[in-house]
Amino acid sequence: MFLVGILLLNLEGKIMREPETIEEELALFAEAIEAGIDPFPEPKKETPWARYAVAWFMIILMISFASRLLNRAL
Repeated sequence: MFLVGILLLNLEGKIMREPETIEEELALFAEAIEAGIDPFPEPKKETPWARYAVAWFMIILMISFASRLLNRAL
């Protein structure tokens, strides 16, 4: 048997079904807020470290390739 969609667990850790009405969904939000869980967290700020790492890797590759070619040519 395969579970389709997001697995929802209540505070006791039991599997629960997705809410079918707005009232059920609002009750879930209220329960989460009472438990100290923020149902709408702020999006995380993206950091460009991966781009910088890839850029430096490409620069090092190009320099090593060019130096290898120049070393063979001389």
